[in-house]
Amino acid sequence: MEEFDEYQGEAVLKRVLPKLVETDSTIRDLHQKFLNIRSPADRSKSFQKLFEAVIGKWVGGEIFAPGVESWAEFCARVNSGLSRFLSGAKRGEQSAIFCSGGPIAVAVQHALNLSPADTLRVAWMSRNCSYSEFLYSGERFTLSAFNAFPHMDDASLLTYR
Repeated sequence: MEEFDEYQGEAVLKRVLPKLVETDSTIRDLHQKFLNIRSPADRSKSFQKLFEAVIGKWVGGEIFAPGVESWAEFCARVNSGLSRFLSGAKRGEQSAIFCSGGPIAVAVQHALNLSPADTLRVAWMSRNCSYSEFLYSGERFTLSAFNAFPHMDDASLLTYR
């Protein structure tokens, strides 16, 4: 279902970073640090800090990325898909949705009534190949397990990006 596609973080970064580098000293400093690092591991960590700072501004409604859905639109899209998916659920049925950390975070937001900032923190915590489990009883949608990975027997395969 298209409703469970990830938010367009790279497009947000591409569209807003040039202006933020000009107008925001924190973003400018993070960007300069990123550009100056040569070690691949350190460069990746530096990029993540820059990316989190920019996406945090986007989620908080501080910046708008022309041509890219807003965070609110992204959440509405995922929640619409979740509603559509759950409307076809039958009692006792087990189903799976395969998606990225952003849609998972929105589902957690739905279950726990989280703020946008807390929802973004959940998205940063999601590991690749983990699963989260939700229980649905017609009117109640609750979180049962988050970010579980007992099926992964090699710790080196656990990544966040």
